[in-house]
Amino acid sequence: MVIVRNEAADAVKKSLLEWLHSQDHHERIEGYKENEKYYEGDLDVKIPTNVKAVIEKEFAFTGNLCRPVVDASVRFLSKEPLAVEVDLPGDVDEEEGEDDKKAAEAFIYDILRESKLLRKNFLKALRIQGKKGEFALKAYPVLDDNEQIAGYKISVLRPDICYPKWANEEHEEMEYFAIKYIRSNPETGEKEVFAQVLWPNEIREYTKPIGASDVDQWTEIDRWETNYGVIPIEWIQNKADDGPWSEADITIDLKDIQDAFNKAITDLSYAIDTEAFRTAFILGTGPPTDKDGDPKPLESGPGKTHFIPGRRDGQVPSLGEFSPSNFEGLLNAVDKYLELVSTVTNTPKNELSRTAGGGTPTGVALRTIYQPFIGKTNEKAALFASGMESLIRKIFRMAEVDGYSTDFEYYDYNAEVRIAGGLPEDEKEQTEILETQTRNHWKSRETAMQEIGIEDTKHEKELIRREMAEMDVYGERVAQELEEELEDVLEAGEEVEI
Repeated sequence: MVIVRNEAADAVKKSLLEWLHSQDHHERIEGYKENEKYYEGDLDVKIPTNVKAVIEKEFAFTGNLCRPVVDASVRFLSKEPLAVEVDLPGDVDEEEGEDDKKAAEAFIYDILRESKLLRKNFLKALRIQGKKGEFALKAYPVLDDNEQIAGYKISVLRPDICYPKWANEEHEEMEYFAIKYIRSNPETGEKEVFAQVLWPNEIREYTKPIGASDVDQWTEIDRWETNYGVIPIEWIQNKADDGPWSEADITIDLKDIQDAFNKAITDLSYAIDTEAFRTAFILGTGPPTDKDGDPKPLESGPGKTHFIPGRRDGQVPSLGEFSPSNFEGLLNAVDKYLELVSTVTNTPKNELSRTAGGGTPTGVALRTIYQPFIGKTNEKAALFASGMESLIRKIFRMAEVDGYSTDFEYYDYNAEVRIAGGLPEDEKEQTEILETQTRNHWKSRETAMQEIGIEDTKHEKELIRREMAEMDVYGERVAQELEEELEDVLEAGEEVEI
């Protein structure tokens, strides 16, 4: 492809370079790195192995406060796969467009399935959203061996390789969107820095050697027109705000608590570890002496031996040990920090520690405890769903512009994305509800059996029928034996209470 270079192109290139390396982006990306360290527990403080074992046994918790806060939201929002429903615009007859609607919905589901967004990459996106506060979804055509469009896919982009250039102060519309990362050159296989810049109607690509200057060593290697009229990117945040960047679940407050927790645990574990050394004492003898027969100075501390003189002459010396410290103070401190994190992050304590508080509550208590957490995760889910809906509309636009052949007519389809959060299951409550529904004939027993996970209900019913028949036979045999025994007693003339 021939690339035309002119002053306008150089101006755009300079603008791109300035944007890619602005201080704003530098601070943002450094923040992502810091959050990643807190999530992974990659901090300077290390909890001693014996102390970690005690904490883990008591709380099912290993000292990382940030990871469970992020993972709690991921677990809650990923209980069910991502669900999408495509609707026709209001001016299209529902009956006439029903087949188009079904085919359009199948088209989107195929893309989500190929992109692994129904499960695997859905989890990945939720975790990035919680850890770093934002991420990007990118839609792009997939080409076959003949360079023809064979379909479309969606990528989940971590925010540290993304550089959105906003066109206005509301941070709603983008002027362009740049992606920069290190890749292997497709021809030479050597590592290089690669940048792709997406405009509403054009895509440009640049490369430069690793370590080369960012000022003048970028080389434009390709550009092509798309004519989409939209940038096929959605920038999805963790919290709705008026700024371009969002706040992650690993907030400044949470990191401060983690730092304070690390210091407290370090101090407590040091004291415990010191006091927990075996300290021996010898009762009934004097201290050791040097070569001149003079007593050696006594020392105290871990691993030292103490000498305690006897109370009477002729006492036989004996060896003993002082009892080490217990972990009660440490465990109380851990429990208080878990309470504090739960309050600050609106994360239920049983999500931070699976054994804290005596186990998971049920019924109304469960919903009451989880209400602040549900409000927090609903906002995350709404932002995710809104961005996905917008991207789906863009995919329909891209396919229509590309002339991609489908089984449906191109309309201005509306997409509704649903993310179903889920509380921990209360099996006892679910069983009681099903029993009430079947007893009052609101729901058939077969439906109830299916809802609790029994796939082959006919086979299960046959097994139940056989068991009941066996119980009846047993009951008849017992009754017959009792009747025969009673007759024998009566014949013997004995009194019987009935």
